[in-house]
Amino acid sequence: MDIAINLIPILLTLLVFSRVLGDTPAFRLVQYLFVGVALGYAFVVIYHQVLRPAVIDLLAAGDQPVLLALRLTPFFLAALLLTRISGQQTSSWLANLPLALVFGVGAALVVGGAVVGTILPQVLDATRSDLSSPVAILGSIVLLIGSIATLLSFSLTRSSNPNRQRWIDLVASVGRWILLLAFGFFLAGSIVSYLAALNERLLFIIDWIRAIAGM
Repeated sequence: MDIAINLIPILLTLLVFSRVLGDTPAFRLVQYLFVGVALGYAFVVIYHQVLRPAVIDLLAAGDQPVLLALRLTPFFLAALLLTRISGQQTSSWLANLPLALVFGVGAALVVGGAVVGTILPQVLDATRSDLSSPVAILGSIVLLIGSIATLLSFSLTRSSNPNRQRWIDLVASVGRWILLLAFGFFLAGSIVSYLAALNERLLFIIDWIRAIAGM
């Protein structure tokens, strides 16, 4: 029974591997199946964890006008998003209001998370070095210089002083090389994870074939 059940993931895995031959109909079938299942799962999660609790809270706040208005605000913004379905310029501009709110809040959260979660910890780690260890001091100096050089690589303005701008360009070029090294490490980590997933799938197929051969 387990061998018959495992036949489904085996077939899906082989259909995914058909991508090596090109954009085959078999690969598109698995792709559409994955997208459909993912969207269905996302809808179920959103319904049970977002929509349903929001409606329950809305019904519970029926006798409190202020709280009811606050509970109705997300539904009103969601209704404005639905105006994009019409495709008409006279009504679709209403969807820009909730979209601007979403993008504004999202950008603020990203910037705040980058400052609090990345930049400040790097600066604090660079200043909390063990003075008795030369290696730690050197590592903190490299971390501090690398952070400053990386931030200067995103400079969008130019100084009126040519000498100062020359130094800024030099440090920015160092920051861009640091970014390339970081992206290289991230890419290498992604490739290693992909190879691990590929190895797991191949071992799964081999074990299934061995189970079939041992019957």
